[in-house]
Amino acid sequence: MSAAVPIPLILASASPRRLDLLRRAGVAVTVCPVDVDETPLPGEPPAAHVERLALAKAAATVARLRPAVPVLGADTVVVLDGRIFGKPADLEAARATLRQLSGRCHRVLTGVCLHWPSPRPPEVWTCCTEVHFRVLDEAAITAYFARVNPLDKAGAYGIQAHGGMLVDHIVGLESNVVGLPVEEVLPRLRRPASPF
Repeated sequence: MSAAVPIPLILASASPRRLDLLRRAGVAVTVCPVDVDETPLPGEPPAAHVERLALAKAAATVARLRPAVPVLGADTVVVLDGRIFGKPADLEAARATLRQLSGRCHRVLTGVCLHWPSPRPPEVWTCCTEVHFRVLDEAAITAYFARVNPLDKAGAYGIQAHGGMLVDHIVGLESNVVGLPVEEVLPRLRRPASPF
């Protein structure tokens, strides 16, 4: 029995976590990261924010390459009490973030855009996972930072990197917390374009 033919895709991201998730799912990924200003707009809801950035990243790559294969853009944030937590600026900001998440439930939102070759329109959506944190004292935060660099991760943590030190349980897709809901991406990649 022959192996399935890998699905070709361009990833508009430098995230090693997204690349790993896609490759393990059997996608033939070409990486083409782009620089997009990730500052939230005034009053912008978190879901609108991540969808806007996902589309912007994918569209910038399409404009540059004009590829004949789909382009995937994504953006992931942590949201608590309506506030967006991106990547922390420094270790003290990372520590302050984990203090706020301690003992509480927050949401991880990933905006995803599959930008198809013309004339098929782009697909943009948001995946949400609830993450319930353990109660963390300063020693627990220090121990986590001794093992993990929090500065390249939204919300100052990665569930795939010693996440059990912080996370009690989740409701939803773990891959979404890692940075890409592959269980939602793959069916869309495999679905044929509508003739209409």
